[in-house]
Amino acid sequence: HNEILRYEELLRICRAALQLGIRKFKITGGEPLLRKCCSDFIAGLKQIEGVEQVTLTTNGTLLSQQLLALIAAGVDSINVSLDTLDVAYYTELTGGSLGSVLQALQQLQAAGIPFKLNCVPLAENGFADIMALLQLADKYNAPLRFIELMPLDCNADLKGLSGSEIRSQLEQAGLALQPDAQRYGNGPASYWRIGGYAMPVGFIEPLHNKFCAVCNRVRLTSVGMLKPCLYCNEGMNLKRLLRDGASDADLLQAMQEIIYAKPAGHSFEVEAASFNMSQIGG
Repeated sequence: HNEILRYEELLRICRAALQLGIRKFKITGGEPLLRKCCSDFIAGLKQIEGVEQVTLTTNGTLLSQQLLALIAAGVDSINVSLDTLDVAYYTELTGGSLGSVLQALQQLQAAGIPFKLNCVPLAENGFADIMALLQLADKYNAPLRFIELMPLDCNADLKGLSGSEIRSQLEQAGLALQPDAQRYGNGPASYWRIGGYAMPVGFIEPLHNKFCAVCNRVRLTSVGMLKPCLYCNEGMNLKRLLRDGASDADLLQAMQEIIYAKPAGHSFEVEAASFNMSQIGG
């Protein structure tokens, strides 16, 4: 437990980030709702002057029981990762219950909290799962994003589907697709409208539609590594700085150096990354 950043340390880093022009924060994981008092941390972050937006990405298994606390904390929107609507496969992936996630979606809609659905489509799941997710998203008029499987060592045995493959399957099923130039949130997705469905469908394709040129994100891991690019193995060890007694000025300078050295692009197409996705967040 001592290896991860304390909430006080996270808030101190966020205050420094504000001085560098970062105004929007996304809380990810692993699964962020596993950490005790996550909603209290979000409330503390929302209270810092200059913070414009705090959002959450979760697999939703604990969302129903924590939603009231998150609403009270002031969370602005929530992304729910939902890779399948197959009950058994969902439990295999997450260890949780699909029923609790579906209940949470109903509660989100009733509470008026904006939310999106994220799916990493796998070839083995079949087209039926994609259609089921489309119908679920349509039920709630919630944007659905298909995220291309990233080439990590831990994903070596999995085969993902690209955006073009999914769009081709949809067209073969007789659905009309039209590009949608509107932005929905802060992410890099390219959106489409699909005939017969009310909500937009987004595609995040780090390999086949590389968006590094417009990426303005940095990631802070739970153990204190500030990564200017998701792919980067290197980064700045902010935990060591904080626990070695660095001043606010020292912290700000270190963060500025690593952020301003953000690489022009990832190298996933050259070599798979060695880290696990749960180490860097969604």
